[in-house]
Amino acid sequence: MDATTQDPIDAAAAWHARIDAPDMDWARFGDWLAADPSHRAAYDSVALLDAEIGAAAPAIAAVLPANDDRLADRPPVARSSRWRWMAGGTGGALAAGLALLFVMSPVANTGDRAVLYATNAGDTRAITLADGSAMRLDRGSRVSVSGGTTPLIEIADGAASFSVRHDPSRTVIVRAGGYDIQDIGTRFAVVNAQGRISVAVAEGSVRVSPHVDDGSPPTTLTAGQRIDIDPAVGIAERRTVLPASVADWSDGRLDYDGAPLTLVVADISRYARAPLVVDPSAAELVFSGVLTIGDGSRLLDQLRAVLPLRLRRADGVVHIERIGSR
Repeated sequence: MDATTQDPIDAAAAWHARIDAPDMDWARFGDWLAADPSHRAAYDSVALLDAEIGAAAPAIAAVLPANDDRLADRPPVARSSRWRWMAGGTGGALAAGLALLFVMSPVANTGDRAVLYATNAGDTRAITLADGSAMRLDRGSRVSVSGGTTPLIEIADGAASFSVRHDPSRTVIVRAGGYDIQDIGTRFAVVNAQGRISVAVAEGSVRVSPHVDDGSPPTTLTAGQRIDIDPAVGIAERRTVLPASVADWSDGRLDYDGAPLTLVVADISRYARAPLVVDPSAAELVFSGVLTIGDGSRLLDQLRAVLPLRLRRADGVVHIERIGSR
């Protein structure tokens, strides 16, 4: 791939189409990104466009003619297939995007009993709760729902996003890792993974507090805010995020703007096949850009393409170190 002659958008589309390929050349990809600032901007725009096509799929399905309902039985087009079209022109990407259809799961009318929902490593799942709220589970997640029209949602592991309709007569409670997130009407996402809790708000506000009252006041988060909690050491860090990036995993991406490497690794640990540990030598690094999740196996490779990192495996744990630290 000749970065000196190919249009940056075309080159970015070609790289994105190959991002999940077993023979992806991460070294050349990193060289291409570093060759010109416009390359990183082009790649991020392509990755975001890919995500927007996926996000628009439900709206596309809603306006299809009735006699096209049979298309809902077809499997969704994979991201890599969409971008094979994109590499040949943006019109192909739109045409492929029109073929993406998602089918919502039936309404979860649980009553007082708890119903468990789980996703495997390759699929997300959309669920409509009995009170009319929408919930989407990330890959590899386990969530239980009880309470009927006043839901109590417990995230045992993984991540979920929520769109809660406004109703002053009831409060939705999401419980994760010993913390309660209370909501009246908003859009937000919650992560419970490897001992860390994250809550991010796209619209409205939520209150976060320990499940067992310890006398501390609840923390209120509003749109564009995220809190990351490490209960083991009693540290909670509030950050500003783009509302559009909340639950970006539902679009197959992770989007960052100056995020600490420790936070990025905490996110991608949900897709890792082994525990990840950030070495103190790399803890001060920050990352800006878009990571494509794929099957989760190449997220660290994408980080290594733009950051001075090396991986050291020991006793089943992947240690992420800064190059030149030893």
